[in-house]
Amino acid sequence: MSTPGRDDTAAALNQVLSEVIDGVLDVKQAHRRVPEAHALHAELDQLFDDLKAWARLLADQDQALGVLPLASMPTSAGRTPPHSWHGVATDEEVRRIVGEDLDRLGQYLAAALSDRPDDQVRATLAEVERGVLAHRRALSDV
Repeated sequence: MSTPGRDDTAAALNQVLSEVIDGVLDVKQAHRRVPEAHALHAELDQLFDDLKAWARLLADQDQALGVLPLASMPTSAGRTPPHSWHGVATDEEVRRIVGEDLDRLGQYLAAALSDRPDDQVRATLAEVERGVLAHRRALSDV
């Protein structure tokens, strides 16, 4: 059985990176709909910061593979947010939508990890996966 090549690994990384960028857009919109006094607001702050950090980590892995980050996907400016956030949203709606985003990101992470990437890429993906799971738990606790 052959191991996946650099192109396969880069494609899997870019799928995860694309989902992370979508997450940044959605969390930014969700954050605007939750009052600052709510615990959910603080969780969204932390998730937003982590998503940006994960995007940098994934882009760094792309560069290490010799791939230009974002070369095969639209930037955040060229994207449509995954959800249309019209009007007021309850905390429960925000939790549900952001939770769905995290679940989808988790699926892409699992697929990328199943492609048996090299140790450095695996470590990066595992770090993001741990963060996603932690935020998923935190969303249900706030």
